[in-house]
Formats: sequence, structure tokens, C-alpha cells
Amino acid sequence: MTLLALVTTTSAADAADGTRAGVDFAAQAESQGLDRAQARSLQNRVDGYLAEEGGKQVAANRIELDSGGFLLLALPGETYARDLAAPVGTRGAAAACPYTYVCAYSQENFTGDFKALFTCNTLNPIPWSGTGSWKNNQRAELRARFYDSAGNVGWTSPGGYSEDAHAPWGWVYWLSPC
Repeated sequence: MTLLALVTTTSAADAADGTRAGVDFAAQAESQGLDRAQARSLQNRVDGYLAEEGGKQVAANRIELDSGGFLLLALPGETYARDLAAPVGTRGAAAACPYTYVCAYSQENFTGDFKALFTCNTLNPIPWSGTGSWKNNQRAELRARFYDSAGNVGWTSPGGYSEDAHAPWGWVYWLSPC
């Protein structure tokens, strides 16, 4: 008896075109009104996050993180991230920080790319500098911890619900939701 094993890999050309595991993310981005250059720019940003943090791309602008949670990227020209993996009728709305998560945003006032994190005692990298924002949308007894470059807790948030629309990311290297 002969067994035939088929192995598929994502080629560099596929990745550059925004195609992974049979999903055409470039087409998904273009269906949202992005031109080819904008779709390519979005894919380059996704690839940058994947290279730094790992995870799995599941939509043109969504990465499921290995540590739990997810990362959403704002589409080029848009202020708020929206989830293109969401059901069709809800894709136009800005994505909210889900209950039981801590969300970190790349920009002030809960705008730009954002990470939604929920796994306690897990250091999640914060790749941004400058001023961003965060929401602790957990139970009242759960506090997010912000860590510096040496891995020391630099600040602990109030319990949920709490937020900061103008948070300095310059000193923050990791965030643990609880």
C-alpha cells in the first residue's frame, strides 16, 4: 500500500499577494473599498505584526494571537479598526473592546490598530510608541499590568471598567490583562 502525503505551503508570492491558506485577503480588502496599493499596504502591516508577534491571519485586518486574544488593524484611511471577519451585517461598525478583555490602541481616543487581550499572567508585547489609549473592560477586581523594558510592573490599572484615552506607550513594552 502506498500512502501519498500532500504538503502545502504558503509561497512568498502568495504572501505578497495577500493570499494564505486559500483565503484571498487582498480581495477581502478590495471588497471594502481599498485599491490594490492600499490592500498591499494593509497586508504589509499585517505581515509586520505577524513577524514580530506571531499568530494567524484570519481576515484582511485581523490576527488571532498565539497568546490569546486578537489584533485588529484600522484600514488605510480609516480612524477606527473594524472586524472584517465579523458577520457580514456588522462589518461596517467600529470594533468594540469585548467584555472580559483589556484593549490597547495604537492611537489616542481608542483609535488606530488595537489588541484585545484576555489571558491573565501573559506578557503581551506592545509594539507602539508615542501616545495611544487602553480600556480595561473586565470585572471590577481585575487590573491590567503595564511592564517596562526590564519586565518590571510600571503601573497597574484600576479594576474594570476603566480607561485612558491618552496613554503614553513609550515606556510600555508588555501588557498583561490581569
